[in-house]
Amino acid sequence: QDTVIALQALAAYGEATYNAASQNRVKITSKKPFEKVFFVNNENRLLLQQTALPEVPGKYSLTMNGSGCVFIQTALRYNIHLPEGSFGFLLSVQTSNASCPQDRPAKFDIVLISSYTGKCSSSNMVIIDVKMLSGFVPVKSSLDKVNL
Repeated sequence: QDTVIALQALAAYGEATYNAASQNRVKITSKKPFEKVFFVNNENRLLLQQTALPEVPGKYSLTMNGSGCVFIQTALRYNIHLPEGSFGFLLSVQTSNASCPQDRPAKFDIVLISSYTGKCSSSNMVIIDVKMLSGFVPVKSSLDKVNL
């Protein structure tokens, strides 16, 4: 029932904010010499318009003129680049116990060995995403054997 109420609220919001002649000017500025202007109208209202901010952290001002509804969002992405030729992790992937019986599907074990090799005492967070080969599925009981 909460999904129905949420959809009704979104429909009511869309009806209240829709403007057939929507024309908006969005301007982003900072004290550093930075200025970016976006124009949002009915022809491009569903298109993503974006820009990189030159200084993070920094103070930015946003002004909007016009009529209609505009969604504005900021996102911060960061990455620590390692020096050329150095790696933060070691990953080894091997197969073992392969068997291909004629009357049953092929079966083999995937052995993943991963270790942190960076200079800090810990890596903070690591995600290892293992994808199966097309047509293969994991044996559910084997997932309990994963050592973290």
